[in-house]
Amino acid sequence: MDPNDRPQIDWEMTEEYYQDQPDRPEFRLEDFMDEEEPGTDHVGNVSRKQAQRFRKITGDVHRVLALGKDGKTVGEIASELGLEPQYVYDIQVSAQGFREDDEIAVAHLVEMSL
Repeated sequence: MDPNDRPQIDWEMTEEYYQDQPDRPEFRLEDFMDEEEPGTDHVGNVSRKQAQRFRKITGDVHRVLALGKDGKTVGEIASELGLEPQYVYDIQVSAQGFREDDEIAVAHLVEMSL
């Protein structure tokens, strides 16, 4: 019999998969969790440094979008705010996906791209 002709068995659908097997260790979710996520404290809050960085990005988003509504170019906005043109461009591209001006959502997108 050709191995390709045999029916494939989904092991999660077999009865044996769900039966207790005392000779195997029992795993819990906690066994796979890290002690502490990078950049967070012990209760999962973001670090002060990350919070400050996000506040800066949110402020940059607000200022860039305000100047963009005035019809200024990427170069003009970057020069006026003292920001890198690519950073201004990234903010504007991220903002295009939102019909309403959700600056926090845009700031999250920009932060993820950095």
